[in-house]
Amino acid sequence: MTGIRWARLTWQAADPGALANDLARRLGHQPGPIDGGAWRFDLGGDALEVVPWRREGPRDDPAPDGRLVFEPIGGGAPVARPAFDAPGAPGALDAPLVLVGVAWSTVELDRAEQELDPWLFPADRSLGDGDARPDPHLGALTRLRRGASLPGDTLVLAEPNTEGRLAGSLARDGEGPCALYLRPAGGLGDWAAAARERGVQLSARRRGPLGSAVLLLGRSLAGPHLMVVDGPAAPARPSTIAP
Repeated sequence: MTGIRWARLTWQAADPGALANDLARRLGHQPGPIDGGAWRFDLGGDALEVVPWRREGPRDDPAPDGRLVFEPIGGGAPVARPAFDAPGAPGALDAPLVLVGVAWSTVELDRAEQELDPWLFPADRSLGDGDARPDPHLGALTRLRRGASLPGDTLVLAEPNTEGRLAGSLARDGEGPCALYLRPAGGLGDWAAAARERGVQLSARRRGPLGSAVLLLGRSLAGPHLMVVDGPAAPARPSTIAP
């Protein structure tokens, strides 16, 4: 099954190499080098590219822990999802870590959902689209929408409901991608045990919009944020929508 991606996921940083090394230690997953001093983490059909900071204005100095960005792909790019048709196929859902969702910070769920609708599938209530779900790690009320046009297949629209991490992300970076939800092939329990052996600080398990999850601690409260979730990822449906 193939969809079209109209954006790629990047993590901009002042020092991409240092950030990539830190992410590799914390996630237990190694990136590969790509052009321009950047690094690429393969995440089961999607990728996270750690790239140099790209200024959007004269005062746009690098944030201490960088920022997540959806960067447009001119003409789109196909993404194959072989594991939806052939369980166990390499390179997809059995990858060491799979990107199963991206949180999009907003101050108004309804408006953000309307603005992003061209990149999303029609809401299907039988799949939970539109349901209000708390994310206690972010301090947010969320709404799930699915679509193959954006990385991760599931966009977790997130509006602050406490003075927590999401509020910090909004205050620093404004609206946009702010957190990643990753699923380990071996399950959350085994991944968390190995992470603690590497000295990684983790939160307690709490139920969020994509199931039981832990938050990786030890960096800025404004993010970007990383959560590792338990359970299988839901397959995407093919997209016929272009922005």
